[in-house]
Amino acid sequence: MTGDEFTLFGAPRRRQHRLLGWAMRLIGTFLSFFGALFFIAGFSRMRTIFSPLGTTDPLWYRVVTVGAIAFAAAVSLLGGRRLRRRGRRHSVPVLRTMADAKHSPYVLYLRPFTSDVMGATMPHAFSRFQRVGGSLVNTSTRTVEEQISRSFGSLARVIAVGQPDETLPLLGAARLYLPLNDWQPTVASLIDDARLVLLAAGTSEGTLWELRQCLRRRAPQTLLISIYTDESEYDAFREKAEAIFRQEADCLRRGSDADQCPPRLPAYPPLSNPQRVKWLPTPRGYIRFDTDWTPHLIRLDPTSVRGWTEEGRHRRLNREQLLPFMGTVLRELSAAEHAADQADAGRCMTVAELESALRAMRSNGATDETPISVLMSGTGRFLAIEDKRDTVAGSGGAQGGPEHTTEPIAQAGGRAPFAIELPLLYAEEILRERRANGTTDADTLQIDFSARGRLLGVRHHTGGDAPEKPSTLIDESGAGH
Repeated sequence: MTGDEFTLFGAPRRRQHRLLGWAMRLIGTFLSFFGALFFIAGFSRMRTIFSPLGTTDPLWYRVVTVGAIAFAAAVSLLGGRRLRRRGRRHSVPVLRTMADAKHSPYVLYLRPFTSDVMGATMPHAFSRFQRVGGSLVNTSTRTVEEQISRSFGSLARVIAVGQPDETLPLLGAARLYLPLNDWQPTVASLIDDARLVLLAAGTSEGTLWELRQCLRRRAPQTLLISIYTDESEYDAFREKAEAIFRQEADCLRRGSDADQCPPRLPAYPPLSNPQRVKWLPTPRGYIRFDTDWTPHLIRLDPTSVRGWTEEGRHRRLNREQLLPFMGTVLRELSAAEHAADQADAGRCMTVAELESALRAMRSNGATDETPISVLMSGTGRFLAIEDKRDTVAGSGGAQGGPEHTTEPIAQAGGRAPFAIELPLLYAEEILRERRANGTTDADTLQIDFSARGRLLGVRHHTGGDAPEKPSTLIDESGAGH
């Protein structure tokens, strides 16, 4: 870790209180419940306004009564949704150091702050009532950014840079707050170590700088561009992005044909039937890249699908258009990570080398509780080990030979190479357990982590064969490590 990984970042202007947040969510749930009851009662009384049978109340009194019930229903429903959403903002994770951000794999969500207005909206299936009654018939309080974070959360936790002046973090990705005058080095470091970068298209200077850094630092399969804008704004982004592609042509040609032309972003495809537009999804499309930076754009087109309801059309849109595209993104991402993982494999210590290094530590006076440092690739492969006593004494030499540490180590699995500390006895127990499962001298070891960074188990790789199923060291349902 670098020396600035424990430097404190900023925080939202208002302090978060989880207990207050849960209280607001509970009150909001009750308000929504009573609002639904008021709505049902008002609808029942509406049928009696012009029917004087069974009542002696004057007409104006019946009208006022129904109006009061409808008003109470609207206030309860809208107030309840607002409280529930506000309460959840008290529970959004705020990352205070770089170590907090990088302790496990993550998806980096980069967007212009102007798009936060769109990200904080709550889209719903009843889009024909979007401006007036939609908030009354929609029971969900999940925002656009929450939906995005939920979708990509299966890969890793989603983090984003928060606006420095916001009162509470917006719902969705975990937030970190950077200084206005020194944010670029931190964002560049986050771009380096992210498993996937999701960049919202925009023409601001900050967004274009982030795009340039992604072209320089990322494999093409690990960059995804989301489109929130209409045709004219996308064309403006496309023009400026292609200028950056031309300027960064040398970076884009890494490992490919030197005569390859810089890529050009696809044009914004028209809707199949513009006359049928009732709602547009958010985001409206995505761009992915092949290994040679060839871009592929999908525009989510609700006019090309049919269904009995708006919700049914929305689900069919996801099933027929978005899911196949995202399946391709995941396959390409897995292929890129596998290639980086194989690059690390040639520098792994074998089981025999690990055992020899541990025996050498024992002969140098190490005890069961002596801490050792294990250098690992981004996917958890054992690259080298060292005695922490030697590091404190100033030797700093890794056990197992210099060939394991002198060459650059590839990033794989959305994580830069890292080191973990554990007692000598625990490392010996891992090796004994692997030996009991048939590990040979030439095999290599790898630790498996969940998307949230929890330790799942240790497996071994044999010469060119697929790794066997990892043994469980810590159950995923447990507290983690």
